[in-house]
Amino acid sequence: MGDLTSGLAGLIISTAIITIFGEIIPQAVCSRYALIVGAHTTWIIWFFMAVTFPISFPISAILDKVLGEEVGNILSKNQMKRMFEMLEIENVIKSSERKIIQAALELQEKTAFEVMTPIEDVYMLDINTHLDYKMLREIYSKGFSRIPIYEGTKDHVVGILMARDLILINPEKALITLKQMSSIIIRDVIAVEDKDKLEPLLGYFKKGLTHIGIVTQTVTDGKNDPYKRVIGIVTLEDIIEEIIQEEIEDEYEMLDEKNQRKLLKEKLVCLFTDHEADKVLTEEEIRACLEFMQRYIKPFSASRIKRDVLNVLIRKSQVIEMESDD
Repeated sequence: MGDLTSGLAGLIISTAIITIFGEIIPQAVCSRYALIVGAHTTWIIWFFMAVTFPISFPISAILDKVLGEEVGNILSKNQMKRMFEMLEIENVIKSSERKIIQAALELQEKTAFEVMTPIEDVYMLDINTHLDYKMLREIYSKGFSRIPIYEGTKDHVVGILMARDLILINPEKALITLKQMSSIIIRDVIAVEDKDKLEPLLGYFKKGLTHIGIVTQTVTDGKNDPYKRVIGIVTLEDIIEEIIQEEIEDEYEMLDEKNQRKLLKEKLVCLFTDHEADKVLTEEEIRACLEFMQRYIKPFSASRIKRDVLNVLIRKSQVIEMESDD
């Protein structure tokens, strides 16, 4: 350009040629298939690296020593959240995916206090509770797999009852209490501070040692010594719900009227007997019928008919023996 044109014209033309052929056209051609093009042209890079090594290496070593190594682009959590919102608007990711990603970024900042279930809403049992028929029915009707056990007051939680362990209990043998069976069916419990972060707590739950923690809060009134007060519980399910930003429904919550109708529409062969239920069925069978009707059949729910009344109706009803058509 210096030989063909004057100074100013050569500057303009050479700059335009470098910009068009050195920047615009290569980026336009390679932008969609950048990785493929780069993978097939790496030999060119290696060639020029070898040729320029005697000059480029000393310069890069001096710059790294003086300026430090290149850090690159670092995005803050807020910038990443904004980026994911933009990707959602552009339909690159779904709304549910964006919520999960953002919740995972916030997990390190969330505390047990923010996701816990308040102690007032927790179903708990006293360690001196008698495990009779009525209590076993109550535990079953609640539908909880893990139940905190306290002694004296709810601030003194001594363990966790796994509802599945109650299968070992036979209330007909003797009137026993939770305390008498504590060495068998009551598991250890962990205490969690209300300010503890969810990320390390999730790691502890993942080890399988326990899936529930008792949330405590240190109370200081300025007059007496500080003490810990139980304010709630936090479970693995609470943390997962915080990550996916949705409620997890178990089998008790998911059974709706559609499923009830499906159960009732199954083909069955029925045989009527002349005896009332309390003369034909065992106590366990009567209780099973009672629990099933109150939980899954809307006209017999607790809000429409009292439990004692339904119990009498079942005992006085005629028995129908049903056998599958299959």
